[in-house]
Amino acid sequence: MYPGVEPMDLATIYIIRGAGFGRDFTPKILLAFITIGIVMWDWRKQRRLDYLWVFVCGSLLWAAAEALLSLQGIRDMPIRSLFGRPLSLTLSWAIQGMSEGAFVAVVSLFVGDRILNRSTRISGLISGVVVLGTIALATFRSRRFLLYLGPASRRDLLDPRALLTLVVLSLVVIIFYVIRKRWRQRTLMMFGFMVCLGAVWSSTQVAVGGRWVEIDSAGHGYERAGSLITFSALAFDVAVEIALVYVSFLAIPVFLGLMRHPLPLPVPPNEISKSHHVQQFEDRN
Repeated sequence: MYPGVEPMDLATIYIIRGAGFGRDFTPKILLAFITIGIVMWDWRKQRRLDYLWVFVCGSLLWAAAEALLSLQGIRDMPIRSLFGRPLSLTLSWAIQGMSEGAFVAVVSLFVGDRILNRSTRISGLISGVVVLGTIALATFRSRRFLLYLGPASRRDLLDPRALLTLVVLSLVVIIFYVIRKRWRQRTLMMFGFMVCLGAVWSSTQVAVGGRWVEIDSAGHGYERAGSLITFSALAFDVAVEIALVYVSFLAIPVFLGLMRHPLPLPVPPNEISKSHHVQQFEDRN
């Protein structure tokens, strides 16, 4: 327990984004364009829209989530800017949906698909290392901007409304994993890489002082959390709020019949042209 804070004093836990990542949307728009590029590349190479539907679902769901967090006062992000100019709330939510939601899901599915396939395993592993290394390097390079970008962003980790949303999306993922057995390999690989991505990003943010955890204790206001609370809060954020929940961006398009082929890459031409009744049989199994 944090020194000087009794157990009954603990009101809630806040995850703080440093000013660099919290308010500057310029890196986020770059991640959005990278995600769109991956979607277009996969469509050209594989002639399928799997990554497009994950992108669309992730963008819409996470933009809606960010809007609710903001409008309900769960996330306090006082300043939002793009290329140094003030950014409207609506546009900021859309960019967050594409970068903080869809980017993580699409990149993780991209890397996971290639690792699962024997012929692309080496390139998949290299891609994964490059992605994780780039995120770590970019975070450390952004350290010099932390002192010049104003107030940080604060989010209430234990708000009941946010937790209810997590429960609903987690149930969708669990049901998907149980009943769609042929999708389990892609699901597990996607989940695993999202854990790695979230862990690298979160740990490097902590290392440069761009991310930390605070507690709000009765009569004391905001205080830095101790090591145990900090680790637990960030681990929950990575494993549940990111990795588990983001699998729903894959599950929902599959449930809607928008994604029909459960195999990773590459997809042979004769598999792409399967008859409709064979695809229906695979979907049921």
